[in-house]
Amino acid sequence: MKPDTSLILGALCAFTILASADAHADTFITYDDGSTYTLKEDERVFVTERRLFGLTQTEGVFSFGEQEPNDKRDYTDGDSFENYPPGSEKWCELYEPWSEGFTFNMQTWIRACQE
Repeated sequence: MKPDTSLILGALCAFTILASADAHADTFITYDDGSTYTLKEDERVFVTERRLFGLTQTEGVFSFGEQEPNDKRDYTDGDSFENYPPGSEKWCELYEPWSEGFTFNMQTWIRACQE
């Protein structure tokens, strides 16, 4: 086997391993008022300032019509960790670990909030 071929084969194997990994992250919408909505696995998001139309099915009848804006929220607490200095007692109390993934906030929580 030529060196060029083995390099390509190695890269292909690495890509296959990475592509087959079962890693995913939650997708969520953050609204201006601080509330959020976490999308379910089969939900999709379209961000637009224009009218949005789609196909819906109700009792076996398909119809095409304008979609309503999303008004769902799963977090509406007015008091947010973002209102406090990172690492402070109140910040630690309000921050939800791993809610954003491994971010600077999560690293701060690990250093300052764990007992």
